Amino acid sequence: MRNENTKTAGASELNPEDYVLKATDHYYRGEFDKALEALDKAIELRPGFAEAWYNKGVTLSVMGRTQDEIDAYEGALGLNPDYAEAWNNKASALGRLNRLDEALESSIKAIELRPGFAVAWCNKGAALSGLERDMEAVTAYEKAIELQEDYFEAWYNKAVSLHNLDKPNGALKSYNRTLELKPDYADAYYNRAGLYAQMGDSEKANSDLKMAIELNPALKEAAKSDEALSGLV
Repeated sequence: MRNENTKTAGASELNPEDYVLKATDHYYRGEFDKALEALDKAIELRPGFAEAWYNKGVTLSVMGRTQDEIDAYEGALGLNPDYAEAWNNKASALGRLNRLDEALESSIKAIELRPGFAVAWCNKGAALSGLERDMEAVTAYEKAIELQEDYFEAWYNKAVSLHNLDKPNGALKSYNRTLELKPDYADAYYNRAGLYAQMGDSEKANSDLKMAIELNPALKEAAKSDEALSGLV
């Protein structure tokens, strides 16, 4: 959530900035319905308040209302077309709806506005990977990592794309770095287990699979239908 710096209102009625501040407080308390109400009030008082539209999108995201989230970012972008964060978040939301071409366009726009935006490069990679353009995706993830070396999501996504491209050594290095940065990342253990199995190292595959299931028991069922791992469950 983002909010503008404001002075405390002296009058009894709250101004739009005050409602955004209230929304931020509700958001961090996990009171998302109340946050949304406050943001709607801010927008009612000032329809051209791009920051309120953006924060509304962020709130709707955690509420799982993805299309409404996109609509809110579009409201922000209609007011401020140079709002890089809104383009980036819109890209992420479009990706969750599998609208990958649109997600790619939005991530590219965010990068044009802010070339050093590591998260936007990662979202570009995710869209490219979803479009089965994994070689290009790897390039995008590498740019994200160049900008933020400890970006574990970018390392993980790079590993997945390299895995898809049947580049086991590169994938293994990236899974290893992911787990150095985030040792409790169940999906990384799971995917590395599958990679080890494909490489013929059943001992390491079994060890990683056990760790993945310990961290996320639901992965046990996934492994039963996974060609590379079903024999280890």
